[in-house]
This record gives sequence, C-alpha cells and structure tokens, in this order.
Amino acid sequence: MFLGSTFGHRTRIPCERRPDVSVPDGEFEALLRQSQERVEKILGLRDQTRDLTGTAETPDGRIKVTCTSDDPVAELHIDPRAMRMPSGDLAAAIKETVRKALADRERQVEQLSSQEYGEDDPMALLSNKEAAMQALSEARTMFDRAGRDAQSMMDQLQQHLGLRPDANGRP
Repeated sequence: MFLGSTFGHRTRIPCERRPDVSVPDGEFEALLRQSQERVEKILGLRDQTRDLTGTAETPDGRIKVTCTSDDPVAELHIDPRAMRMPSGDLAAAIKETVRKALADRERQVEQLSSQEYGEDDPMALLSNKEAAMQALSEARTMFDRAGRDAQSMMDQLQQHLGLRPDANGRP
C-alpha cells in the first residue's frame, strides 16, 4: 500500500505494518454526531430567539417599549400626557421602561433555552460560575485527551514510515 512520499522517497507499508489510527468503539463518530446535534440545536434556538420581542410599560401605561434582537427600542410609544412630565423624569421613565423590555426579552430567551436544553442549558452556565468552570474543565480535559491521541497517532505513523525510531531504537 502506498502512503506517500517523504524527502523524495516513496514508502510502501505492508498491510501488517499499518499504524493503528482507529478510535475505539466508534467514539469519534459518536463525538462527531453529538457535535452536529448540538450545532443544529444552537442554530434552531438562534432562529427561535430572533423572533422574540420584549415589552414593557410604565405603571400608568403612558410609555410603552418593544425590543427585538436587532433593535433595543424597536417601538416606543409615548402618550401625549407623558409629555407634561419634567424632561428628566420623562427620560428616566423611558430608560427604565427600555431596561424592563430588554429584561423581558432576556427572560423569554432563557425560558426558551431551558425548554430546549433541559438540565444541559448553556444559558444556565452564564449565571452559575461554578458550573461554568466545571464545564470548561471538562472541555479542556476532552481537548487535552484528543490532542494526546492525535500526537500518539502521529508518532505511530512516523515510526511506521521510518521517520522516527521506536523505543528500542529500531526504525
């Protein structure tokens, strides 16, 4: 079987000397499938959250705000009676109503995410530092393992190609 060329030399490796670069028990395929499912879920959630709107109004109903994913003040309704308020009070009421509308939208996003992911909700990690650190630690461990496995496969391949001696000094 022809594997390639190294420094201008073609190397053929007999079938019995091929390096073992397989991942045990379909682990790679399962990991790939799981990653694809997560990406699909995230894209679906992104599409659903894009349509959400947050709304809020002042207690007297004179100022109403609607926000979207694209515009924090997509709609602003100010009743003419609110115009009688001192300008500072009016500005403060508008700002507070905008904050409440944004919070309403954020609450809906969190609720949708929780429904979609259940206990594995990535949004929950944002409010739980300890859980976020644990998830990052697990991801780091997984990537470290994948890196070690890839390096081991490269070492085996180099040994089989005669580019690196084995532990006994044999190519």
